Amino acid sequence: MGNTGRQLFVRPLDQLEPTAIATGTLRAVFTSPDGEWVGFVENRTTLKKVAITGGPPVTLVAMDGSSRGATWLPDEAIVFASSNATTGLQRVLAAGGAVTVLTRPNRERGEADHLWPERLPGGRAVLFTITPVSGGLDAAQVAVLDLATGVQTTLVRGGSHAHYVASGHLVYAAGGTLRAMAFDLARLAVQWTPAPVVPRLVTTPFGAGDFGVAGDGTLVYVDAPGGGAGARTLVWVDRQGREEPLGAPPRPYQHPRISPDGTRVVVHSLDQEEDLWRWDLPRGPLTRLTFEPGLDIFPVWTPDGGRLVFSSSRAGGVLNLFWQAADGTGAAERLTESSNLQRPTGITPDGTQVVFFEVTPTRGSDLRLLALRSDRRSRRSGRGEPVEPRRVTPLLETRFDEQNGVISPDGRWLAYGSDSSGSFGIYGRPFPNVGEGQWQVSTAGGTRPLWARSGRELFYVAPDGALMAVPVEPRGAGWHAGPPAKRLEGRYVMVVGGNPGRHYDVSPDGRRFLLIKEAGTDPTAAPPQIIVIQHWGEELKRLVPSK
Repeated sequence: MGNTGRQLFVRPLDQLEPTAIATGTLRAVFTSPDGEWVGFVENRTTLKKVAITGGPPVTLVAMDGSSRGATWLPDEAIVFASSNATTGLQRVLAAGGAVTVLTRPNRERGEADHLWPERLPGGRAVLFTITPVSGGLDAAQVAVLDLATGVQTTLVRGGSHAHYVASGHLVYAAGGTLRAMAFDLARLAVQWTPAPVVPRLVTTPFGAGDFGVAGDGTLVYVDAPGGGAGARTLVWVDRQGREEPLGAPPRPYQHPRISPDGTRVVVHSLDQEEDLWRWDLPRGPLTRLTFEPGLDIFPVWTPDGGRLVFSSSRAGGVLNLFWQAADGTGAAERLTESSNLQRPTGITPDGTQVVFFEVTPTRGSDLRLLALRSDRRSRRSGRGEPVEPRRVTPLLETRFDEQNGVISPDGRWLAYGSDSSGSFGIYGRPFPNVGEGQWQVSTAGGTRPLWARSGRELFYVAPDGALMAVPVEPRGAGWHAGPPAKRLEGRYVMVVGGNPGRHYDVSPDGRRFLLIKEAGTDPTAAPPQIIVIQHWGEELKRLVPSK
């Protein structure tokens, strides 16, 4: 169903067939206390709700960053968290309206963000996770916020994503396991020492555990060998499928990008810092490039290899465009100021224009151009001299979603993804005059295009995760795309949740690909399993007595 083809289903327990109630780039599902509504997040930043019986989804609020959990209170308010490090827990009415900030991370106390709110019975308080500036998830804390007084209290050190269980316990993720403590709901205080109750639990890099506990005590969780927080490795893979490890240490990598001269790799690490890192070929070291609070993601090299353009939420809002020196020196400079989410994906060969796509509440994703140079002057530099504003112009706007635009090495062609056919496919147009023609490149859907440095080949990701290659031949005022051929099987990390970014790159000589591989991947190993334990609350009372 392409890049926007997730569906939200409801299935009554006395029926076999589920019913779809929402479709889109969905995540972070939660329910109202009365069970009549389902809340969810679309496109990572838009909080919505839909009736459990179906019907049109209702938009509640555009969040100030990517979703980091939400919970629905009995008083018809929703408490949510985002990736914006300047705000912690926030509150909005279930009918929509103004947003109230409930907490803010205290950097002086080493707090990076407040995530994963979970309501407590009665709605007087919510549990949440305090992530640290340093130390990773081992230094995270489970805390409780009294909604009446605004007082927050730390309950557990070294844990995250806590839930309350009706048996009188607090359960939370810690070190790839599920642990439990007796909890006094009246005093909002933990009792006794914690005990492990599930030995292996899949945990995300941000501390969310893949588990849930129903009101009747039924436990459901995801068990997988290694559990852990999604560490991955970077590998070279040639056209015959032979692998060679890059050598960088395992981390939750995304969006690897090879420098134009082939001597460096920049990659995003989806961990607590959410920063960009550089690996100098062939043997490193791995060096952190960005340090400011907030998400730094979607790097694009300038053609001379001197700078990186990237998206960042460091200014306290949604992702906008910044750039800085590729060696990490100097401060990052803001390039755009918008209330809409923006992601850079390409740059013209002369380095004068950046291609990015912007997500708007009414139009979805459209392609735009950012001019890095201009003769116009309007602002003042630190020396009192006028400084140019950087001009943004539309590149391709339709009623469909356009993403991941990349310019050919000769600067004449634009390749991009679009869902104009009902699901995402790869298309080409002339550049910069995109209205003069369109060619379909993929034959069975695809996302995340990339030009070979030769300009004679175009790669993209098939719906099954395979890497495809298309020969490209210029013909007069257009170009001819040959039949797509599978280059590599879909056993690498090509699609990460609702993240639309490209998770692979090709070497300058076109002989091998830089790919992401799940750490410890073994094709003979058992896949992750969803485990359901009924009447688990009674077992919890035995394992962790409350008195």
